[in-house]
Amino acid sequence: MAELLESTMLICFGLSWPMNLAKNIKAKSARNMSLQFILLIITGYVAGISAKIYNHRFNYVLVVYLLNLIVVSANVIVYFINCRYDRQAKEANADLSRQISGHAQNNSMNTSGASGETTLASAPVQPSIHKQGEDEMETYRELNSITEAGGVVLFGSNTFAALPVGELTQAFRITEPIYNRSIKDIRIDQIESYLKVCLYDLNPRKIFVNMGDVDVLDENVNIENFISKYEWLLYMIHTKTQASIYIVPIVSNSPAAFKINQRLKTLAAQTGCKYIDVSGVLEAKRPTLRLFEMLKVHMRNHPINFADAMEVGTLSNRERKDVPNDGQTSAAPGLKRDVVYAKH
Repeated sequence: MAELLESTMLICFGLSWPMNLAKNIKAKSARNMSLQFILLIITGYVAGISAKIYNHRFNYVLVVYLLNLIVVSANVIVYFINCRYDRQAKEANADLSRQISGHAQNNSMNTSGASGETTLASAPVQPSIHKQGEDEMETYRELNSITEAGGVVLFGSNTFAALPVGELTQAFRITEPIYNRSIKDIRIDQIESYLKVCLYDLNPRKIFVNMGDVDVLDENVNIENFISKYEWLLYMIHTKTQASIYIVPIVSNSPAAFKINQRLKTLAAQTGCKYIDVSGVLEAKRPTLRLFEMLKVHMRNHPINFADAMEVGTLSNRERKDVPNDGQTSAAPGLKRDVVYAKH
């Protein structure tokens, strides 16, 4: 009986190690791992096994000890693998910083032509975007002080920035806290300095990423470079948060967007993220409503049920017969009125 109770204790204690191992493998970072703690646990198991061998008690309890020791020892291997990931990430971050610094220097060299006058290359696009981003960060810092942890965060550029999240959450009766931390006109290579305020400080449960709608406006966009930076973004989010990440493809009909979206779908599978297919949004009667409608299914804190599935498409594709020409709704007394956007 004593051996059975000891085995039960070891099994209950040992079940936490496979979960911890899976978490560390997914994190791909050793920042939250302690090698000293793991070695201390291994020492304890070795001592327990040695005691069994010394007393010649070769039974099923010894097998449980050995299984736990194997799983805990696997964490040591994962630790050194994750340390390598951290070194690679640090080197990639340094390379990216040098690229951005070199790009800024090239822009400053083009601020004047041969006659000393300002050239087209010196147009204040980057400074204005930087100033706009800083203004938004100041607003987001204030808003972050009243947010709830464990919410849903939308993080992207123009497509997400244009979403009226407050009205949409009311229209779709969403009770989960949703925060839009998107930055207008931002490109994939400009986002790293905004991640803390927009994502990390919120401690979100789910993060929806939609980047690239500004990048594809450049006809010469380097797709390989874009995907590399997108992968770096996902890595940063994975290591700094415990959130589930949802990749929302670029909403655009450009050939570059199509190619990038195909790569993003593969990238999602490789990085443990979820890819949300939003194809057909631009052809919908109400693209804004349709896009949010496709996202909100994944925002819920509970699995989608039959009623949720039947609800998809009701607002964005509904034919409104009670809408006058000025876009105002009419509703019978006591009935809840739906949101209708005025016609332009």
